[in-house]
This record gives sequence, C-alpha cells and structure tokens, in this order.
Amino acid sequence: MVFHLNFLKIQIECNKINTVLLIVFFFIIFSSLFLFMNFSSISSVQIAEAHFSHLAHINAGGFGISEKYYVNEQTDPEEPIPNQLAQIMFSVQDRNGQDVHNITAMVEVYASNGTRISVFPWTKLDIGDFNVPFVFPKVGMYQVVISVLNDGANTSQILNTIPPPRVLLNDDTGCNCERGVTNVSVSSTFGSIFIIMLYVALFGTVFVLGVILFWMYWSRRKNPLFSEISKYDSLKYFVLLFALGASVVHLAVYPEHGGLRVEYSIFLLSASGIQLAYGISYILLIFSDDTTVDNRLKKSDKLLVTKQYYKKSLILNLFGLIGSLFLILLYLYAITFPPPLSPNSRPEDVDLSGIVDKSLEVILVIGILILMRYERRRYLYTFRTSKLKKF
Repeated sequence: MVFHLNFLKIQIECNKINTVLLIVFFFIIFSSLFLFMNFSSISSVQIAEAHFSHLAHINAGGFGISEKYYVNEQTDPEEPIPNQLAQIMFSVQDRNGQDVHNITAMVEVYASNGTRISVFPWTKLDIGDFNVPFVFPKVGMYQVVISVLNDGANTSQILNTIPPPRVLLNDDTGCNCERGVTNVSVSSTFGSIFIIMLYVALFGTVFVLGVILFWMYWSRRKNPLFSEISKYDSLKYFVLLFALGASVVHLAVYPEHGGLRVEYSIFLLSASGIQLAYGISYILLIFSDDTTVDNRLKKSDKLLVTKQYYKKSLILNLFGLIGSLFLILLYLYAITFPPPLSPNSRPEDVDLSGIVDKSLEVILVIGILILMRYERRRYLYTFRTSKLKKF
C-alpha cells in the first residue's frame, strides 16, 4: 500500500513536470511566431498611423523628411503587376502622427537606372492622405520620390509645374522643399512566395499544436494511473486546440492592422495573449483533474468530480465563452459597419485569416457549451453520491 502511494506521488510529480515543459514549449512556439511576424513585416511597422485600408507586408515603408513630416507609403496592390494600373499611396503626417493639411507636394518615379519615367506635378492638397495612379512598365526596382514644399514658400509660381530630374534623388538644391525616397519592387513571384510562407507558418503552427495535444491525449489515455477518458474529456483537447489556434491567427494578423490605427494592433495582440493564457489555463485544469484526492475513486467512476474542480472549470469556461462571443460579434460588426476609431468610413474587408479565425472561435464556443453541460452533469452526479461529499 505504501509502495502504491509512493508510486502515485511520483507519477503526479512527473505529471507536473510534463505540464511545465509543455507550457515552456508553447511559449517557445508563440515567441518564435511572434518574432517571425515582426521580422517579416519589419518594413510595415511604422511610427505614424497611416490611413490605409490595411497595412501591406511588402512595398510599404515609413520615413521622416525634415523634423516636421513623417511619410507612410505603400502600393495597392501590394505587389504591382507590370502594365496594370496600381496606386502609390501616401499618408503625410507630423511627427506626432497627426494629419497635416494644406500642403503642396510632388511625386516622381525613377527607374533603377536613374531615369525619371513619371511625375505627379506640384499640387495643393487639402490633406496629407493621397494616391498617385501609376502603371509600372516592367518587372524591376523603382525609386519613388516625394517632395513637400516648406511653409512660407511661394506656391503661386510652382503649382502644376515639373522641375528637371535630379541625379541625387534626395537633393533639395534649388528647391524650397523637403524630399524623401522610397523603393518599390515589381516582381512576378516574390509577393506570392511571401503570402505562401506566411500561411505556411500560420497553419504549420496550428498543426504542430494539434500534434502536441494529440500526444498529450494519447499519453494520458495509455497511462494506467488515470481513469478511462470519455468523449467529453477528449473534447477538452479540441477546445484547447481551437483557443490556441485562434491566438496564433491573431498573432499573425496584428501587424497589418496598424495601418488603420495602432490601437487595432494592440487589441489583436492583447486578444492573442489572452487566448494563449486561456489555453495554458486549460492545460493546468486538465492536469488538476488528475491530481485531486478523488483520483483513485475516479478510476472506478469517471463522472466523479470535486466541487473545487467544478468551480474552476465553470469560471474558465465562462471566461472563454464570453470572450469568444465578444470577438465574434465584434468581427461581424467590423465587416458590416465601419469599426470603432477607424479613419475610413467603410467596413473591414473579409479575408482568409478572418474566416479561419472566426471559424475556430465559433467551434470553440460550441465546444465550451458542450463541456459546460458535461461538467455540470458530472457535478450534479457527484453531489447525489456519498463518495465525495467530504471533498
């Protein structure tokens, strides 16, 4: 008997160690994905808030010109197609990320050999957000130069004029203006490769999480220390997978939403962190069900559960249910009406990442509701028996 109890304690301690190792592994997985997303979109993370419909991963950048202006630039589509109309988009703001008004600007496009191939002449703009339509003639690298006239300069003689091209693109000699240079890459494959790698990293992470959770489930099922696992206990692992999967999606898409408002990125990053914490809490809950004092009784009756465990599961399930429903309703609102704080008067676009994320959360809600019903049935069954009343 003493040997059996010692063996039980050893198994429980090993179980705790495995739990810690799994949490560390999950942290490494999410940290790696976080670093990948930041480095892959390093040109997209900008100081100022650009009023774009989304934040592009490629052909996007932000740079300062003088001590007054900060310019965000990107193309639409992200990867321009040769001989098809594209938009070079600008958002000129001050150093505090606020809109600037009544500026005079000019945009030039140079080929990689230094030849100027197009000019958007000096134009008076009511606001610093504007687009320049342009057809890139062929695959290659282009330099886009934006010039902003300094305050106090005489605009009457310069409007709609085109100055001669310059050898040094950022040279402002003879121009009472500030100039900035950015690059645009026109490629037939890079954009597609980038998007493919992005989704490979996204779905690959979810797949790895699924494999790990299946290993956890299979190890517990084969362990004679624990009671037989029912179909509802198996559902816990799927709920855990959907929660962590939704967290991965939020982590993957948060950088591109910074183009509308930096608050959007903060919200998505927070949602990802909360879902990750919820998943880790679920891991601890699953293992806590094995280390309770009723474990030996559960080997003969798997429906038995302590009141302490039931309270923890109820709180955790309610937290996941309310949070998931909030995110789903907020997404439905954002694709139907202009989202809160949005500088654009139009709803969000429906994309693949959004569909995947909300699908995971809808399934998560259904799984939580089923588990809440199952856990309540376990608790009521235990309450009607006499085996665990003292616990």
